[in-house]
Amino acid sequence: MGTFPNLAGLILAVTMLPLLAWAGEGGSFVLINMTPYNWNQIYIHSDQMNAWGFPQSVPAGSMAKVYVEWDQSIFDDQEDDGGQVIYQLQGAPISASFQLQASATTTSFNLQAYYTNIATTSHPLGSVVDLGWVHDGNTVFVLSGVPGLLMNTINPPTNWMQLSLPTVGNKPLRQLVIPGSHDSGMSLIDGSTFFGDDADHVLTQTLSVGGQLANGARYFDLRPVISSGIFKTGHYSTLPVVGYQGANGESFSQIISEINAFTSVNAELIILNLSHDLNTDSGYGSLTQANWNQLFQQLSGLSHLYVAPNPTTIDLSTLPLSQFIGQGSAAVIVLVDAGDTTVTLGSYASRGFYNSTTQFPLFDSYANTNDLSTLENDQLTKLAQNRTSWNSSEFLLSWTLTQQPIDFTPKDAPSIIDYANQANNDLFTALPPVINRNVFPNILYIDNFNRTDVTALAIGINDYNTNWQAMDIQVQLFVSLGRRVTQKLRDAARFFQLPYKSFQDRRRKRTVEESFRVVSI
Repeated sequence: MGTFPNLAGLILAVTMLPLLAWAGEGGSFVLINMTPYNWNQIYIHSDQMNAWGFPQSVPAGSMAKVYVEWDQSIFDDQEDDGGQVIYQLQGAPISASFQLQASATTTSFNLQAYYTNIATTSHPLGSVVDLGWVHDGNTVFVLSGVPGLLMNTINPPTNWMQLSLPTVGNKPLRQLVIPGSHDSGMSLIDGSTFFGDDADHVLTQTLSVGGQLANGARYFDLRPVISSGIFKTGHYSTLPVVGYQGANGESFSQIISEINAFTSVNAELIILNLSHDLNTDSGYGSLTQANWNQLFQQLSGLSHLYVAPNPTTIDLSTLPLSQFIGQGSAAVIVLVDAGDTTVTLGSYASRGFYNSTTQFPLFDSYANTNDLSTLENDQLTKLAQNRTSWNSSEFLLSWTLTQQPIDFTPKDAPSIIDYANQANNDLFTALPPVINRNVFPNILYIDNFNRTDVTALAIGINDYNTNWQAMDIQVQLFVSLGRRVTQKLRDAARFFQLPYKSFQDRRRKRTVEESFRVVSI
C-alpha cells in the first residue's frame, strides 16, 4: 500500500511531461555569405530561445545552417521569445556589420535582418527586413558584394540585372547565374484531357509568368500547344493505353502582355525557351512549319526583341550582359527547339528568334526522381562534370522533383507543388557548399518560382565570382578620371565661350554604367 502514492505520482509526472517540456517550433536559419569577407560574430544574446547558437565565423563563399527553436513552454509567454546576433565583415573597406534577430507574437514567429551599417540595392542603411519563418524548413539570408561599392541581399529589386551591370555587365552569359522556371506557363488550367484535370499532376507553378518575372526569374521554359486553334502553354505526358494526357496553362497572348508590361518599366534580359510543342487539336503531333510561323508572328508582338550581331550564327551565351541591356533598354530573346527537326526560323532568324541547340548550347538533363537525395547526387555530379571552368558551356541545374507512377495512386501523394517546395527548400543548403569560381550553374531552374531568395542566391554567386579588388581599383580610376574630365570640360567651355552646363548635358548622355567597366574574372 505504501508504494501506491509513489506509483500514482510517477504516472502523473509522466502524463504531464509533454505539457511541462520546453520544446517549441524549430527550423533552420540558413546564412549564405557571398561577400569576399569572413563574417565574424561580435555579439549574441537570446531570451527564452531553446536554440539560438550561431558560429563564431562564417567564411567568405560559405553557408552556415543554424538550428533555431522557440520556447513554447506553458510557464513562459511566447511573445517574450527573442534573440540577436551581430556579424561584422572582416577586412571590408569600410566598417560594416548587420544583425540577425528573432521575434515572436502570441500567434507567430519571425526572423529578421537589421542592416545596422550596411546599405544594399534593395534596403537602405538601418532597414529592418522580415525574413519570415519556416517550421521544420529553411529561412534564408543572403548577403553579397562589397560595402561602399555595391551590396545585394534578400528581396532584390525587380531590375536586378540592370543594377548588376557595373559589376558583371562585361561577363558573357555563360559566366553568369540566371534564375529560371520549369514549365513556366503552368500556373492555371485552361482546358485539359479527361485524365489531365487534376491540378496536383499538371500545375508546376503558383504564379503567372508576370509574377515570376517580378520575383526575379529571367529564363522561362514555355511549351507551346494548339488548343481550339489558340496557342497556349501545355503540360502533357503519354500514359499507357490512354495516350497523351495533360492540360493547358497560360495562353501566349497573356504571356506576351505580361512580359511587355514588365519590360516597359524594367530594362532586363528575358530568355524564352520554346520546346515540347504539340497540336492537341490534331492527334498530338508536333507543330508544323505553318503552325510555327503563326506562333512566330504572334510572338513578334513582344517588345524589345533582341537582334544580335550575325543573328543566324551567333552563340548568344558568349555575348556579355551589357551587349543585351547595357544601353538601358530591355532585351527579349526567343529560343526555339521544334519537335519537327525540319522546321526553320526563316526570316524570323534575323528578328529576335534563335535556334536553341546551336545558338544557346546548354546542358540540360533532369534527374527524373521524386527522391531528394537522388536529385542532389544526380544534379551536383552533373554540375561538377560539365562545369570544369568559369568559361564552360551553359549548364542548367534542373532542381526539380518529378512525380513517379506511385504518386498517381495514393490519395495523399505529394503534388508537383509539394515536391517543388521540398526541392526549393533544399537548394539553399545543397548548392552553396559545392560552388566555387569554376563550378557554378548558369540557370537555377525550379518549379514553383514564388520566392525571391532564389534570385538573391543567383545574384550572390555572380557577386562572389566578381574580382572585387580589380573593381576597387577601377572605381578609384573612375573617380580620378571623373575629376580630370570635369576640369577639361570647364577648360573647353571657357575656350569656346560656351556655358559649362551644355557640356555637362552632353556628357550626361553617357551613363555611369556605360563609362564604368569593371575587370572581372
